[in-house]
Amino acid sequence: MTPPRKPRRFFWLEGVTRHEVERSLHDTSPTRLRQQGPRRVLVLVAALVMAALALSIFITHNKVGTYTEFGLMFTSLLLYFRLRKAVRHVSDAPNELLDERQIAMRDAGHTVAYRLLSVLCVVYVLLIFLVGPEGRLHPHVRDGFWVPMAWSYMMCCASLPAMVLAWRMPSEPEDEAPGDSAGSPPGGPP
Repeated sequence: MTPPRKPRRFFWLEGVTRHEVERSLHDTSPTRLRQQGPRRVLVLVAALVMAALALSIFITHNKVGTYTEFGLMFTSLLLYFRLRKAVRHVSDAPNELLDERQIAMRDAGHTVAYRLLSVLCVVYVLLIFLVGPEGRLHPHVRDGFWVPMAWSYMMCCASLPAMVLAWRMPSEPEDEAPGDSAGSPPGGPP
């Protein structure tokens, strides 16, 4: 007879801990990000920051361009963590920490994010091809132009599932905590 397996505390591939997800799912503290409108604003701001980071390659002054890139990189990272928290880590949580409805919502978000990412991949490749070392699109592109492009693309890859989920999740009711009385999981109707 084998002893029962101890539940995992860390989920390395998902990038979350059991405590972090459970605390987020059962959090009852009021926040504006439980409403759909502010979450959508957060998604739009994150998308604009990633686009600005990709387009920062066109800043011809080296010092201004570098400072802008680092500021946008840092901002995109902060927005990524805020997006994860806004969707209660559902976009990154493993199956064993979610119920069936949350799993279906997460998987549908990943499907839409994958389709968007395939389109964005083509856009990034075209932009790199048009800019390139020869400067076909813009004659004065700084050296190392690929760094902000790569960072922007990686942030898109990491953020899109949470962005799609944040955009699609309905507002949570303010009068009850997630999972209270009606037994409804967070992000859904009672």
